[in-house]
Amino acid sequence: MSQLQFSRYWIGALIYAAMLSAAHAQTSEANPQQPENPPPEMIDDLRDGIKSSVSATAAWLDSFFADEVNPADYDTAYGSLSIRPEWDEYDGFKIDSSFRASVVFPHAERQFSAFIGRGDFDDIINNTQTTRPSVIRRDQSDEEWMVGLGFDPYVEDHHSFSIGAGFRGGIDLDPYVRARYRFETILSDASEIHLQSVGFWRDSDGFGIAQTIEHDQAFGERWFNKFWIRGTFAERTEGIRWHASEKLYFMYHPERAIGGEVWWYGETRNAVPMQDYGLRALHRSRFMRDWLYVESWVGLHWPREFVEESRRPRWLVGIEVEMLFGD
Repeated sequence: MSQLQFSRYWIGALIYAAMLSAAHAQTSEANPQQPENPPPEMIDDLRDGIKSSVSATAAWLDSFFADEVNPADYDTAYGSLSIRPEWDEYDGFKIDSSFRASVVFPHAERQFSAFIGRGDFDDIINNTQTTRPSVIRRDQSDEEWMVGLGFDPYVEDHHSFSIGAGFRGGIDLDPYVRARYRFETILSDASEIHLQSVGFWRDSDGFGIAQTIEHDQAFGERWFNKFWIRGTFAERTEGIRWHASEKLYFMYHPERAIGGEVWWYGETRNAVPMQDYGLRALHRSRFMRDWLYVESWVGLHWPREFVEESRRPRWLVGIEVEMLFGD
């Protein structure tokens, strides 16, 4: 399935399910004599179906570690599905998408896990979903399916270590391995920092290493700031590829926030080291369910891919629908 087909399918399913759920809610308000426990909406069935499929696959894989498996033990699947339609004055209209699902194997002493996902290779091996701005431009060839197994031994509080291996690239079966170490510490009652190092190898690109630094800061009960920067060096990069982002949110409602973001992106040895930077205004809110989020944005960025190209401001506008499932 191509990326465009995948995106159209899921965005259609999400929007249709949301419309049916909203229509049912309006009908329930107009007709108060509805049963106290109405049947699940389509969007709930969609979410439950995704989780059930992932759990069933995990039970089959875990059967290699045990003679008998209990399907109830595999209710630990978790992940997310997101769809991002966006119009960019520089690149035009596109529909971006990502899907990630993970589950822990109980019969393997809960130290082994399975993963399936579709998205950017760098984001997946770094286990990041919300750090990188969705507006950062990247090679669309990396937007492919990945499957893998992970070994996650417990280290100690504030530390975690994980080893994983799998395949990417669909039928091309481009193998990869990665090792990830993460350290978290609390700096104060309202501040914490996260450091993560990832070493990886994949058949198509060779060896690489990525280092991420994240800092979260709360300013009172309503203001929240998140800064992150990541540098990646690999045989396929022109020097060090780096991303950075600064976000500031204001919670004007328990389930809604407005914010602003500034981001930068480049490669140190590229002909144009600073390939893109920009700013955008954001609005993020829960929508109908505790596990369904909608984020919209409008902003300006200054992309430049080639030396002969002049850098000038370009408008962008987009929306992201994100559905979480599992714990």
